[in-house]
Amino acid sequence: MTEIIRTEGVVLRRRDFGESSRIAVVYTRDAGKVQLLARGARMPKNKFGAALEPLSRGEFVFYWRESKELFTLAETAITRPGRFIREDAKCLPFGLAVIEATDKLSGEGDADAALFELVASSLAALDSGGPPAALLSQFLFKLAAQLGLKPDIGKCASCGRTEPREGVALVLKEGTVVCRDCQPPVGDLITLSPAAYKYVNTLTSLEPSRVGFVKAGPELVEQALSFIHAHLRYHTGLEIKSLAFANLI
Repeated sequence: MTEIIRTEGVVLRRRDFGESSRIAVVYTRDAGKVQLLARGARMPKNKFGAALEPLSRGEFVFYWRESKELFTLAETAITRPGRFIREDAKCLPFGLAVIEATDKLSGEGDADAALFELVASSLAALDSGGPPAALLSQFLFKLAAQLGLKPDIGKCASCGRTEPREGVALVLKEGTVVCRDCQPPVGDLITLSPAAYKYVNTLTSLEPSRVGFVKAGPELVEQALSFIHAHLRYHTGLEIKSLAFANLI
């Protein structure tokens, strides 16, 4: 049985299909990640316009069937094109990293309204000129939490200290942090300075729209981003290729 779905979505990627059409992979509020076939999208004056560009947010209407993996897109309307992200050379790699991580770590058809809100609000903050690297770091921490992979960073897992003076080390296998006094002599570890540890705890407590109010130098942002990327890489195999073009300065 065919059902007409109308929902908000963010375009993660697209590819050409046949001689005149495109397939867009969209993370939607009500249907999770879906593949949408836009017939005639490559033709001049097609009805979809720029709505299928990666980073675009809009409303999508498509025909859904339980037995299918590819659904026909009927119409769409842009609500936020993501123009600033696409046109700003410094911001673009971080915006692409958000949708790349979402694409790689979400399953098709697994609806998660909270994840949609996280993706949409993070991109909106980027599109409004928020600090790109800090917003990506925060996004990845919150994404890990959504996936049930949140690293336990509130206190030392060994002694319980909450404000270690010498910083902490993330034990990748366990997904926990230990203070320098409790740090094991060997193992897969990612270290955070005291300032970076405080910064990470602050960052993860905020909404994306508030990240720009936190003052932090590139060295703190780089530590935070390396920390959470290493954690996700270890537990999911995630490699964010878009970061190869990113500049934290």
